[in-house]
Amino acid sequence: MTQNEFNLLYTIKKYGLQSYRKMSVLSGLSTGYISQTTRAFRKKAWINSEGITAAGITALQPYKADNAVIMAAGMSPRFVPISLEKPMGLTVIKNQTLIERQIEQLQEAGIKNIILVLGYKKEAFFYLENKYEGITIVINPEYNIKHNCHSLYLAEKYFKNSYICSSDNYFEENPFEEYVYRSFYASVQVTEKTNEWYLLADSKMNISKVEKSGDAGYIMLGHAYWDCEFSAAMVVFLKENHETGSYDRYVWEQILADHIRDLPEMEIKLYPAGTIFEFDSLDELRQFDHYYVNDAHSKIMRNIAKT
Repeated sequence: MTQNEFNLLYTIKKYGLQSYRKMSVLSGLSTGYISQTTRAFRKKAWINSEGITAAGITALQPYKADNAVIMAAGMSPRFVPISLEKPMGLTVIKNQTLIERQIEQLQEAGIKNIILVLGYKKEAFFYLENKYEGITIVINPEYNIKHNCHSLYLAEKYFKNSYICSSDNYFEENPFEEYVYRSFYASVQVTEKTNEWYLLADSKMNISKVEKSGDAGYIMLGHAYWDCEFSAAMVVFLKENHETGSYDRYVWEQILADHIRDLPEMEIKLYPAGTIFEFDSLDELRQFDHYYVNDAHSKIMRNIAKT
């Protein structure tokens, strides 16, 4: 199935059969292509007058997301002293904890199976097993000496068509889809210098190179998606690192940067500015949520203020 065929069939699954003009808006495809391709879909019995058929859903099955892995093992030292009291994933943003919002967005999108990799103050997350169905917990006991390459290694048996998420991201709108055509890394375009990871694109908007810091360009921000092929290839590197320890102190993106030509293609998936947030300081958090403007809601900081 081509990507355009996938986009159209998935659009029909999500929204039903609409006018060609409306399906063009929803899918980004031309009305001429939609007219021609829906005829082909009918011949294959993928759609009928009511929308997608059981055969059509079967055709989409290889692209169905199996699960999501949310990394929540780290301490988030940039948020000390707040993170001394609780993990960053349990920070309340706009009346909801970061990790609960992410779990609910995933499950609303149809991704019911979610693996949480925990370490720092792990017990604080255990209530999530009872609050939500489909939660699996993996413990990283070495979270304080090894970075998230080790967290992902510990979860490697779950990797199929998998979302890779971080508990400290905030998504203004739900970015997750139940069916995904190929691997991607979420990105936003910036116009000035930052210290983020930059993604260089080839002519097909696949990642051709990964660099640390830069000027205007595409930066990594948010989640990634590994399809089965990418997962299998990445697990080889994660297992190799488990033996050698070469990436123990690095994030998994360093493996991507070093081995981009050895891994299956990964798309740069652009999102509009202001839809994905990662807070690097209390000041950034205060700018986003006025709840923190006059009070950091930290017992430690209150005690410091009293002295």
